[in-house]
Amino acid sequence: MTESKYRKTSIIDVAKAANVSESTVDRVLNGRGGVSREKEARVLEFARKLKIDRALGAVSARWLRIAIVMHRPDAPYYVHVKEGFELAQKAFEEQRIICAVTFFDGFGPPEIAKTLLRATQKADALVVIAYEHPEIVAAVRQISRTIPVIALATDLPGTGRLAYVGADNRAAGRVAGELMGRFIGEAGGQILIITGLHELLGHAERESGFRSVLERQFPTCEVVETLESRERPEVTERLVRDAFRRNPAIGGVYNTSVGSEGIADGLRALHKARKTIFVGHEFNANSRGLLLDGILHAVIDENPFNEATRCVELILRHYHRNPSQSAYKPLPVAVMLRENLPPID
Repeated sequence: MTESKYRKTSIIDVAKAANVSESTVDRVLNGRGGVSREKEARVLEFARKLKIDRALGAVSARWLRIAIVMHRPDAPYYVHVKEGFELAQKAFEEQRIICAVTFFDGFGPPEIAKTLLRATQKADALVVIAYEHPEIVAAVRQISRTIPVIALATDLPGTGRLAYVGADNRAAGRVAGELMGRFIGEAGGQILIITGLHELLGHAERESGFRSVLERQFPTCEVVETLESRERPEVTERLVRDAFRRNPAIGGVYNTSVGSEGIADGLRALHKARKTIFVGHEFNANSRGLLLDGILHAVIDENPFNEATRCVELILRHYHRNPSQSAYKPLPVAVMLRENLPPID
């Protein structure tokens, strides 16, 4: 046996493989800072590949700043997303990450694009919940050229994003369609869809999946209207009232977005709460109460903490700080009914 077969990997070997200086490798492995994110990622990647004799999991690397940019938390989902990243930051404390949440200045494309560019000036990664618009897509594409981007809850294809994290929205819509058709029964009836934003790919996919199942399996169910709440929970009650005035025979409501409590208030005011099949998304304290009251029949659940955790894992994997994580797969669709509610902590 030659001596080289027994020689341990050195800083010199890692420096050559990563095409950086020995001092850069030393700074990364000893947590001295002052190294760009790209060079740090390369050093950690080749240090692991070459199996340097060092506990890389304990390397005190520089802090990674993750910018999370989304709409203001007027609805429980966005509140829970924010809380999810706060918990994820604590869970990955040893990996030295900072989750910085920023809210859009406004709802229009120029405001969203401006907020994205400002929030990522000193960031190492971006997690974004936004709708598709040429101006927004262009801003995300520009950002993705320099840092990894994760599209959360609704995808942003064509932006160069690293990954999409969230449920398979088309599958979620199909599940909602199956539930609606079976709850209404063979006689069928008129269905109202309330969506958040047509521009949000996730909402469009949910509606598409919902409609496809009704058309294929429940032809006696007819979607009579799709109304847009613009993700403003306070408007959903008015939308329901107006829709029932136009179509008094509505027998089912499918909400692809936020504002289920407003829909419930509208159904109560119209004395339709016990006569209308109601299927929505996102399990929270409000939807739990509506399930227990028998007003909301089923909820397609998302888990913001799991989503936040997966976003952080993908970013750490990109920077070779968590290489054991496998490639991302969409989260499974979960259905909450009154009879399978988890106990309250």
